[in-house]
Amino acid sequence: MNQPSLSLYLHIPFCQHRCAYCDFNTYTSLLDLRETYADALVTEMAQVAGDVRRPVHTVFFGGGTPSLMSPAAMGRILDGVRTHFQLAADAEITMEANPGTVDLDYLTAVRHTGINRISFGVQSVIPSELALLERTHDFATVVEAVAMARQVGLDNFNLDLIYSVPGQTLASWEQSVRTVLELDPAHLSLYCLTIEPGTPMQRWLINGRIQPPDPDLAADQYELACTLLAEHGYDHYEISNWAKPGQECEHNLTYWRNGDYLGLGAGAHGHAAGVRYQVVKQPRVYLRRLQEAAAPGYPLSTAVAASHPVSRAEAISDTMMTQLRLLNEGLDLDAFAAQFGQPLREIYNGTLEQMLAWELVGVENGRLRLTPKGWFLSNQVFYRFMLDDA
Repeated sequence: MNQPSLSLYLHIPFCQHRCAYCDFNTYTSLLDLRETYADALVTEMAQVAGDVRRPVHTVFFGGGTPSLMSPAAMGRILDGVRTHFQLAADAEITMEANPGTVDLDYLTAVRHTGINRISFGVQSVIPSELALLERTHDFATVVEAVAMARQVGLDNFNLDLIYSVPGQTLASWEQSVRTVLELDPAHLSLYCLTIEPGTPMQRWLINGRIQPPDPDLAADQYELACTLLAEHGYDHYEISNWAKPGQECEHNLTYWRNGDYLGLGAGAHGHAAGVRYQVVKQPRVYLRRLQEAAAPGYPLSTAVAASHPVSRAEAISDTMMTQLRLLNEGLDLDAFAAQFGQPLREIYNGTLEQMLAWELVGVENGRLRLTPKGWFLSNQVFYRFMLDDA
């Protein structure tokens, strides 16, 4: 029986500095664990895979700051992937990087380990905005990092930007977008700032140091970005993501098509074999748990903190929320009916008609898609397509 090809997400939880808006599972005081952690990731792969070498078509190193890992550590991790999985010859292997953490020797070395795509966290080109976000680089460092990436053959790169930053204007946002476009990236991810509980930025909001984000301005910023990127030939293939034709992020397409992926590393989430799970967050606990001998079996390791089988209602809701994020592709109505044994209109009795009447979604060529009006209200649409477990 053919195994479906997987994506692997590998979480690297180390940072030199935690940014003011960040609520990811990251640690600034555990950098001495990096080499041990790399070996633990390989141990986790061995536990999860068991005796079956399943095919893998994408690998994504997220964080944290994966570019704080040594090239030797990255090489050992990727050798582990090749040992325990069937890594496709043309697999997309992405590493997130902070622009100030790389130099030419480092990029050359990680390129040799197999990294073939890089994602730089730019966030803004405006010094005052970078300072508020507590980013440790300036834009000149980004320009230099991109030039070095190209020099070593890493032409397939993504740049992240953030809008709805306190104090950001429509003009300063336009400056950021136009300036990064001059770098001619293969891919762009534009994220609306969310002020998360427990972050420094939330404390600043409470004590009045910053003003709350303006949703109307955020909508104007998003609309401006849509216009500018279309003018420059970028395909708006997912709500927050644009790519040059043929250079979409294959790894993230696995998520948005609600495919199977393994999450490895402290705090990682995974979805495979009908199970959703989360790995324990604290790196020292992660390392300790992986010393236990009896692994639960695919897709779980001894470091998993929680897991549950995905119910039919959850699978339906997940499919709606992920595939509608794909603006061109949308959701294939025949495939949906075949998967769940029931047409979508029947499951969402009245809800679909309401969404169509409000022109938030449309049906064309057997596919359900968000409309441009629906892009701005996507969270409202997704909420209405959530099913309760019966």
